[in-house]
Amino acid sequence: MRGRLIAGALALAVTASCSLQTLGATTGDLTLHAVFDDVQSLVAGHSVQIADVRVGTVTGIRLQGYRARVTMSIKSEHRLPQGSTATVAKTSVLGENYVLLTPPEGKDLSTGPYLASGATISDTSVEPDIEQVTAKAGPLIEALGAQDVNAILDAASTAFAGQGDDVNKLIKQTAEVTDAYSAARADLATSIDALAELGDDLAKGSAELDRLPGTLASATSRVAHGRKHIKKAIVALTNLAREANLTVYPRHAARLRTLLRELAAISSSMQRGKDDLKALVAKIQKFIDAPPVTVNGQVLIYVWLKGVLLPQKSDAGPRPNRVEDFRLLLEPPR
Repeated sequence: MRGRLIAGALALAVTASCSLQTLGATTGDLTLHAVFDDVQSLVAGHSVQIADVRVGTVTGIRLQGYRARVTMSIKSEHRLPQGSTATVAKTSVLGENYVLLTPPEGKDLSTGPYLASGATISDTSVEPDIEQVTAKAGPLIEALGAQDVNAILDAASTAFAGQGDDVNKLIKQTAEVTDAYSAARADLATSIDALAELGDDLAKGSAELDRLPGTLASATSRVAHGRKHIKKAIVALTNLAREANLTVYPRHAARLRTLLRELAAISSSMQRGKDDLKALVAKIQKFIDAPPVTVNGQVLIYVWLKGVLLPQKSDAGPRPNRVEDFRLLLEPPR
């Protein structure tokens, strides 16, 4: 009997370290925190879910300023990527609250980076429950009388008669627009932050911006003060160009015309000489292509080599007798 009492005391000491709500709940080595504006009826022991699958348990709730700080224990194999959101939701209209963890849309969950143990999720929200909706709709319902409600229902029935498909399409389009704005919330926040940074930068340079109108006014006044000198310089440059056109250009223009005329004569001579050169080349080519003339076994080209056609130097003596040279051609070869 005494042994049983000791075992019971040990079991009580072990369970005393954790709350009765979390006893037997799903817990793990990963601890995460989230701060909410309202936790509704969430208490320690309620579940923590990802895609409607329980992955952990709420282990504690305490007040942090005017907000609620929720501590969650999650199985270590269910690592949560950075940028995930936390929402206080309800299992059903009359069900219990739980924390819904939602990873970032379109992010690869197998690569990370992941939230470390002890990290705090800052992007949180709370789904309104039936009590909150009723509380907000209560004053409106009280302000309407029974006849007003009946009139509204009759008008709605008349307006929507036979328009079920159009109403469903309108509701679907409204949901799509709402989803688009929800998806662009991060981009809108980034744009607002960028505008805020731009405002801060402009505020830092406010002194320079204040001096800018004065600087522009000073530059304008300087230009206005020196416009007479600028105008005078432009007039002087114009006169210089006019004098150059009247004096320098005519003299060089006459010379240029003379050079062009001479160049035209040279071009004409080259054009005429081209035909003579072509005729001479044709005759030489015809002579080269003709069969050689031989006398007594010797080619007549020997006459050229003996100087009949080629000139001789003056110190080489008298030019050979051409008749004698032809007589050599008639002799037999030696």
